Amino acid sequence: MKKWILIAALALTGCDEGRIYGDYLPDDRSGLSAHVEIVNALGVDRWFSGYSLAVAGFIPGSEYALISKNLELDDAGCCDVTLSGIPPEAQTIELCVVDRLRRRVAVFQSVRVGSDELSLICRGADLSPEAAIQSEIFNTTCINCHGGANFAAGNLNLTEGRAFQELVGQPSVKEPGRLRVAQGVPEESVLYQILSGNGSAAWSYDHSVEITASEKLDLIKNWIKAQ
Repeated sequence: MKKWILIAALALTGCDEGRIYGDYLPDDRSGLSAHVEIVNALGVDRWFSGYSLAVAGFIPGSEYALISKNLELDDAGCCDVTLSGIPPEAQTIELCVVDRLRRRVAVFQSVRVGSDELSLICRGADLSPEAAIQSEIFNTTCINCHGGANFAAGNLNLTEGRAFQELVGQPSVKEPGRLRVAQGVPEESVLYQILSGNGSAAWSYDHSVEITASEKLDLIKNWIKAQ
């Protein structure tokens, strides 16, 4: 029996209504289980209501977990759990954050299903909301203009280690008299307004086209509320 192990040390790095497979056909695996070991994780206590750190199984093309188990870490940021009864059609097992609908919001680790036994081992990782926003939104969407190649549009650098210092409570260059992130008030935060609506339509670029997934916009909104 093969054992697949995904080992990562990250610095900063509900179900849907029925299963729709398209061209994907489930195979005949059954009785799978996954072992998850987390050691000295950081930032888990910063997550807010409606979100859970979980180990979950997914099929391609769906953001909704086929099966998931919430993870409870001790005071040292550790846990050791097994997810049993993984459906045979699951293709990936992920250490992730899910919302109330068991919808994937952020992924910290992922391993493709390929044997009867799966393990994910995570040591010293930052699993905070900020780490999730950085990896899922800023790194994939924003830094080409805001910090990549030594260029920061609007004097806003969203690269790791700088993004949140330059956002929270900081004045907007494009919207004088307003804050990039007004703590606790997403509706008054320039960041949320330009991502969720046409607040930047008069600028040289409409930022609302960048993030269309509702779960990502909700993550930004709820993070601002929690500040």
